[in-house]
Amino acid sequence: MITLDSISHTYPGEAAPALRDVSLTLGDATVTALVGPNGSGKTTLMQILGGLMVPTSGSISIDGVQASADDLLTGSIMASSSRDLDDVPATILIQYARLRSTWDEQLFAHYARRFDLLVRSRKPLGKLSAGQAAVVTGAIALASGAPITLLDEIQAPLDVPTRYAFYEEILTLAGECLEGKRPPRRFLVSSHMVSELEKVAEDVIVLKKGVLLAHESIDDFTARVTSITGHASDVERFLAAHPDLTVIASRALGATREIVVDLRGASITEAELASHSLTSSPCSFQDAFAYLIQENDQ
Repeated sequence: MITLDSISHTYPGEAAPALRDVSLTLGDATVTALVGPNGSGKTTLMQILGGLMVPTSGSISIDGVQASADDLLTGSIMASSSRDLDDVPATILIQYARLRSTWDEQLFAHYARRFDLLVRSRKPLGKLSAGQAAVVTGAIALASGAPITLLDEIQAPLDVPTRYAFYEEILTLAGECLEGKRPPRRFLVSSHMVSELEKVAEDVIVLKKGVLLAHESIDDFTARVTSITGHASDVERFLAAHPDLTVIASRALGATREIVVDLRGASITEAELASHSLTSSPCSFQDAFAYLIQENDQ
């Protein structure tokens, strides 16, 4: 269990903090999605969790014991689609990763075959395509065996087939950890491809401008928003009967009106909706994310 207590961070020379008093606990979930608009603090949070950066304030504990940046650095690995390692050859990265006691050579060989990795290339990563460089660093992270594996937009430059194959490998590893076939691991995956993470992650962290907006299971997150559709007059009658209901979005479709509402905590049944001649449908993970960000813009 990893607990973040009031984590804040401000970069030197910047007035606005990159993270603002973020507190959360990463409990039983093996794969966690980390999402948010550009500049929301996702990479900063990952770097702090990876021991690559010390927060301005706050603390992190693992299983109740406070963890230093060195502790986090030892127990984690971070792979990113940024080109920070462009001057380093893949062979050097692999040799360095092999120093880890948790390194799995057989697993890395599997990735090398599946993704046709240029594992013997002495070319710096900068000489590889963005996709080739990302899959090399991503495969190293998965094969590292690190208890905390941080994947920061690693899938962004990958083509669709490779991206989905990479997700499949994450899920396979996570499943083996849950089944006790491998030591416990936690994967934190950030991406702007929000809809894809719904099938990969068990829970989600949402950040915006350094503020934690949500941390909950994928199911609970998508349950935040429900679309209700019917004749405009029926919708108005329904809303009049529920004045405390939060309407997140509304649009007219001729004589029909669609509203997006947060039904959590509301004792509204399908039978009641039917009595108003209304129908409901759950929103997608991507819709829930978009509406949450939109709601906090207001």
